[in-house]
Amino acid sequence: VVRFLGPFTLKGNASAKHTISMPNYIGSVRTMVVAAEDGAYGSTEVNTPVKKPLMIYGTMPRVVGPGETINLPVQVFALEEFVKDVKLKVTTNSFFSAESTTKEISFSEIGDQITSFELKVGDKTGLGKVTVVATSGNEKSIYEVEIAVRNPNNYQVTTNGFVLEKGESIEEIVEAI
Repeated sequence: VVRFLGPFTLKGNASAKHTISMPNYIGSVRTMVVAAEDGAYGSTEVNTPVKKPLMIYGTMPRVVGPGETINLPVQVFALEEFVKDVKLKVTTNSFFSAESTTKEISFSEIGDQITSFELKVGDKTGLGKVTVVATSGNEKSIYEVEIAVRNPNNYQVTTNGFVLEKGESIEEIVEAI
């Protein structure tokens, strides 16, 4: 994750606060500040945790094929004591269906739990989309993924060559493979 802000100008002994929007990310980032004035330079850095009281992270394969059934594990992180009961809801576009679209899990302390949804891939190919939303009180976390639904078999082409003389004809029966 790289974000560049500035340059900013501050008066002596002043301070400033900046808020940035992060993509769906769990972990920490290195925050760096570089200062310069009249040829003098200084810098500092600190590791900054990236977290919200409620966070989720799902795991999907890179691609799926028509008719497959896949398991979508979702790791739920409760990072504050007040996150107790978490409701999860999965929604999909027309490329997937889920037998069970909601789950509920409870936390007695800060930690994480894993739950999963079973998804059935439809019979068409294209770009599938899965969204999981977790809510607990006023807290909300969203995990979205787009995934290619593609045919696992290569197209097959069969050719036959014929030479016909003037006035000749041929009848060929094409069989589906």
